[in-house]
Amino acid sequence: MKKLLPIIFLLFLLTSCQAAPPTPPITAAVSDEFILRPGQSAAILGTDLTLKLIAVSSDERCPLEIECAMSGPVSLTISIQKGDNEATEFVLQTFTDNDGRTLEMSFEGIKDRVEYDGYVFQVKAVLPFPLKRSDEIKSSEYQVSFIGTSK
Repeated sequence: MKKLLPIIFLLFLLTSCQAAPPTPPITAAVSDEFILRPGQSAAILGTDLTLKLIAVSSDERCPLEIECAMSGPVSLTISIQKGDNEATEFVLQTFTDNDGRTLEMSFEGIKDRVEYDGYVFQVKAVLPFPLKRSDEIKSSEYQVSFIGTSK
């Protein structure tokens, strides 16, 4: 029995160190807003498309407690995959209001949407909104809303 105890303990350690299985994609209907966290994906119903939020790479928005002359954009990387084809990556940027909702106007050099395979995918919101200069938003805390429409 004493010889089995170290083996059992070793097996327990090995199984507890395995990486968590990937999160299955959520499903989202075309024209319905859906929310993704970094690393999460959405299978778009009625299509063979999957949109994945890879990361929020930068957040230049002015925190609420500070009065800024100008607030910057949020930059994020997504990928879109059709069926078993290789995913295509896109970098998007958007400005938001203080509630994290995107502004309904276009800005030169700012791309908040992408056309892919007859659909347009647009960023609708980025949360949380920074409150204080000293607050650091962790990557895992971001929630990005998207909407897909047929072109």
